[in-house]
Amino acid sequence: MKILDKIIHSSEKIIYYVLSFLLLLFIAYEIFDLITLFYNEVNKASIENKSIALTGVPLFFNIIISLEILETFKSNNENILRKVKLILLIALTAIARKVITMDVKHVGFETEIGISILILAICIGYLILNNPKLISKSKEK
Repeated sequence: MKILDKIIHSSEKIIYYVLSFLLLLFIAYEIFDLITLFYNEVNKASIENKSIALTGVPLFFNIIISLEILETFKSNNENILRKVKLILLIALTAIARKVITMDVKHVGFETEIGISILILAICIGYLILNNPKLISKSKEK
């Protein structure tokens, strides 16, 4: 059984390294794409055109989410509570990205209520994890 555990552990490490490398490549591509987009938007901007393009916002949030996922990979041997907090923050960032880029005119109220409940549930979960009184009670049991 020990040999199987070692094989699984080393396989997990290899997968983490491969995924981390691919994620770093993705982050580099997204940064390059964001810089290119920003450069093109600045070049075509004029005083008469006062509209602000939000096309770079999804790219920005993709970079932030990718960095948070990379942070989750790095904390491989750390406390499980920290990992859960990071995952909740990643989920909250992804939902914030969706809300910011969402076209409110074409979304029904059911979707808006659902997203609101989801945000509230994730925030409550994060609050519970950060509450030292609740954590100490669960450790005592």
